[in-house]
Amino acid sequence: MARPSLWVFDVQRKITYKNLSTWYTELREFRPEIPCVVVANKIDDMKMTQKSFNFARKFSLPLYFVSAADGTNVVKLFNDAIRLAVSYKQNSRDFMDEVLQELENINLKQEEEEEMPDKEQPGRIQSPSPS
Repeated sequence: MARPSLWVFDVQRKITYKNLSTWYTELREFRPEIPCVVVANKIDDMKMTQKSFNFARKFSLPLYFVSAADGTNVVKLFNDAIRLAVSYKQNSRDFMDEVLQELENINLKQEEEEEMPDKEQPGRIQSPSPS
């Protein structure tokens, strides 16, 4: 299943926020339609929720203020991310999703073949047993 991209930064460490634009640009180069969510973590100081984080607004992305320490908004974030993933999966026109699904199918087939005993694997030629 397609997964939304969660962009988590620490509101107490500016460098974690500054890198978001570069990473976002790189992602969009290869996956232009995958859903993204911005997550401002460590909001233990509630004043941080009053700050303006322009990155999310600039790219029209949802912004969640969370605290992993006390669980604030964590469940809501993941529930909404799951909804985004399901919606994206149902409506995606991104060919990379098809490619990734085919790769996953190939891996599953290979795993199934590896689990079969040697004599039952299709396309395998058995060496004669020594007499």
